[in-house]
Amino acid sequence: MNLPTPAAFNAELSADRLQKVADWLLEEFYATQDDLVRPTDTSYTRGCATFGRQRSRIIAEWQSKEHPWLGMSNAGYALVFTISEVPCRFSNDNPDSPTKDAVLGQNPYQASFASFARSDEPATYCFVVDRGFEGVADPYVALDGYSAEGVHMCRWASDPVRAFRSEGGDRPVAVEVPKAKLGPKLPPEETGKPPKAADDDLLEPS
Repeated sequence: MNLPTPAAFNAELSADRLQKVADWLLEEFYATQDDLVRPTDTSYTRGCATFGRQRSRIIAEWQSKEHPWLGMSNAGYALVFTISEVPCRFSNDNPDSPTKDAVLGQNPYQASFASFARSDEPATYCFVVDRGFEGVADPYVALDGYSAEGVHMCRWASDPVRAFRSEGGDRPVAVEVPKAKLGPKLPPEETGKPPKAADDDLLEPS
């Protein structure tokens, strides 16, 4: 599928910003797969937890104010966030054959943006998390843009490689350890200390 990238229609949808959002979605996906491994977990419980964590992650990143380009139109269940005023949604779906309303439908919070879109440019955007197929394909994220008539007009795809990160990113402060003082071992009579009985070593705690 050879489609232009979203940046061809809106320069604010740059690859570095899209990759950042994709990283958040994939990190929460992988974390959920790692956490929910009990026999009582199913694709349904993992799916619900994944969506909930991904939604909370985007809200948390917005609240952090670390990304000036990230905004929020609707923080409810049908989350709509913005990348420099461009409203976007997300869904865990099949990018090449989507079925979910977040991809194919139009949220009221997307309507004002869509109303100004021309027929030859995307009216709605959605990040679609492809979870892979039975381990054959690696999960990745696509940002797809659709016209008001539902025509697929653009796509950007993330790096599918899993990125590992450490929780609580602060590194411990390095502590300088002094070098041990090395020298010839003196006999007991020269140190002024009584000789130690051989059995004493067996009585000291390890």
